[in-house]
Amino acid sequence: MFGIAMTLWSWFAPWAWPAAPALGVMRLMIGSPTNFADLPYATRAAFFVVLIVVNVAAWAIAALVVWITVRRLTAAAAR
Repeated sequence: MFGIAMTLWSWFAPWAWPAAPALGVMRLMIGSPTNFADLPYATRAAFFVVLIVVNVAAWAIAALVVWITVRRLTAAAAR
């Protein structure tokens, strides 16, 4: 859920950091975000779906890592 929330927030946030995973993939695959507009419509649509999946997955993994870390730290403190 956190990954979906961060991805939705990245569409409306005034900063670029919520979309950093997708922007990184875009930079690796296309080279420059401005070249994205030069792609054919079908390619842009497919690539946009891939970028959404990458962004959701990256933020979900980040949230999972934080959750597991906090759980281990609080379990260690409870002993």
